[in-house]
Amino acid sequence: MKRLFPLGLAILVLFAVAITFVTMDIVRASDAKEMAAEPVDLEAAKVTFEDVCSKCHATSRPLGKKKDQAGWESTVLRMSSYHERQMGGPVSDDDQKAIVQYLLSVAGK
Repeated sequence: MKRLFPLGLAILVLFAVAITFVTMDIVRASDAKEMAAEPVDLEAAKVTFEDVCSKCHATSRPLGKKKDQAGWESTVLRMSSYHERQMGGPVSDDDQKAIVQYLLSVAGK
């Protein structure tokens, strides 16, 4: 009986972790649908992209890549966390959405 307790606990923890990842995927998919549904002014998005992204690197760097929406969303989210640490503030959700839409329009798969 004592040997079964650690095994049962381990299975319970693994189940909780699996549920967490599934929930995160559902939320991420929901956010992607919401982002795709909102039209973006691409000229304004270009200005936002150049202003925000050029603070850390040349804008040619991301423009040299080709990614789908999920790839650009992941990249922009990761870069936003770097921006927050380096520049002292996060990139707003609206700016992130605009940047993703701009990158999709010029460097999307």
